[in-house]
Amino acid sequence: MRLFSCLGVVLGLTVSPLVQAAGQKLASVEVTVEGDSALAAAAGIRTLYISVFDSESKMPRPYGSIQVKLQADAKGSIYKGDLTLDNIQVMGDKASVPKKLRLKARLDKNGAGGMDQPGDVVGSVDDVNVGDTAKIVINKKI
Repeated sequence: MRLFSCLGVVLGLTVSPLVQAAGQKLASVEVTVEGDSALAAAAGIRTLYISVFDSESKMPRPYGSIQVKLQADAKGSIYKGDLTLDNIQVMGDKASVPKKLRLKARLDKNGAGGMDQPGDVVGSVDDVNVGDTAKIVINKKI
């Protein structure tokens, strides 16, 4: 019986960090569209991607991203919420959460994701600590 008690403690310690990581909040974000040229370029676009990058890495591949379908033209505040390991699609290992984040928001003209394409409208913020709040301003047309 003593063996099982010891195993339970060891297993509990082993599993616990993984359970915590599953719903870990990466950041709280608000995405806004500002500026006349960005607002004009955003007209009719109904797909928003928010991508999470490792701020300390030069690799172009994101850690993960979330897709948001918009109900109306993008103007002003278009998204407000938490980015978590539960609601983003992680591109690699969930256990290796970056320490500093670069967050990028993109209104995707063709809605297909992937790299920036002509007609997309983007904005980003860098050096965000995990768990912090960030505001991303979309103001640049590709």
